[in-house]
Amino acid sequence: MLIFGLTKRLPTGGSCISNALRTGQLDMFSSAFNADPELHVILGPPSTGKTALIREVVMNKGNFKPLFLDCRSGQFDSSKNLYNSISMQFKPFFKERKELLKKILPETDLKAKFPYFFELNFKLFDKKEKEITSSSVSELLIEIARALPKWNIWRGDYAPPPILIVDEANLLSQLGDSSKKGAVLLKSFLNWLVMNTKQENRFHAVLTFSDSFFLNWIINLLHVPHATPYVVGDLTKEEAEEYFEKHVLPQYKCKELEGKFDRVCRITGTRMLIIDRYVNEYKILGEKLTDRRFSVSRLEYNKLFSGLVPFRYPDKTRDPLWNQNELIKVMKAVVDAENRGFVLEADLEKKISHEKIHSLVDYNLLHCRPTNNFAFDIIDPPDKVMLTAMNKPSLRAMEHLLNDLGQ
Repeated sequence: MLIFGLTKRLPTGGSCISNALRTGQLDMFSSAFNADPELHVILGPPSTGKTALIREVVMNKGNFKPLFLDCRSGQFDSSKNLYNSISMQFKPFFKERKELLKKILPETDLKAKFPYFFELNFKLFDKKEKEITSSSVSELLIEIARALPKWNIWRGDYAPPPILIVDEANLLSQLGDSSKKGAVLLKSFLNWLVMNTKQENRFHAVLTFSDSFFLNWIINLLHVPHATPYVVGDLTKEEAEEYFEKHVLPQYKCKELEGKFDRVCRITGTRMLIIDRYVNEYKILGEKLTDRRFSVSRLEYNKLFSGLVPFRYPDKTRDPLWNQNELIKVMKAVVDAENRGFVLEADLEKKISHEKIHSLVDYNLLHCRPTNNFAFDIIDPPDKVMLTAMNKPSLRAMEHLLNDLGQ
């Protein structure tokens, strides 16, 4: 089962939405990051603006020194890459802060408020590739933690406090899957995050991810719910219409779509990136841009069509478990539930097994909503696990594929 009741409510955000739509969530994250350090985990479907929202908070709203680790670039697939990634962020941080603190504080204050900060040996960050092992990473983490002062020390007039952002953190599992030593190192890294956030109050850590099952994975790995989850989902229809009429159409000088959001929304849904892409393509194709010709719909159609003869993707560790008839059953259930906006996991389990549902989610043919109170595009959702299409173009693609199959 997925974990409920832990998640804080946050509306969705994105890099180009107006302040009128973003102020609430920006303020909420800013307040959260200004409170005592926590390990924050931020869930949401792909392309809902999670990363852009967090970057805007830590870089433009509030007083923070962000340190970024992007798992999409393979920064956690080996001990060497993890070592290099951490070194590239923390070495410049310590160098910059040492120079700054020496300028603004007398030596007595430095020793009193930053007792171990100046004892950090920078050679720790400069090991040669052949010298890097799991032990090297563990030693580096220990020394960084020892050198960092409490969070509240930075809250004076010295400098912005550090905040660690790990993007697409679900790819942390690559390190755990690499070897037994990798699994031990991954557990050590996560424990290090817990220790420096909730226990020792040294910095905030933010993990963003799109994988529906990541929250369960990280809590099961840590055995206790040390993480504070949030959800960034799609816009409400009202928010999406405001974004469409007041921002996207003027940006593309597309007056011919004014007042036609209902028609557009049936194709795009309320995800900003998809709305933006649709209007961009409409400027080129005009009325020839049907939902079948829309590029996102075509990609989703091709993905679903390939799923009729399932095969293992190169980036997956598990073989697909469903067959063609089971995928057709699932697509029918999702399309039939369009007005409601979701299918209950318990209802779908009457058609195919729990394991096969999770396999479809793992292969991004379904999206699982691990909680219900934060699905803004769904009215009055029940207190149960829900499953949806990956996005509205995927729903349209299911509709077309079923029609093409004579279903």
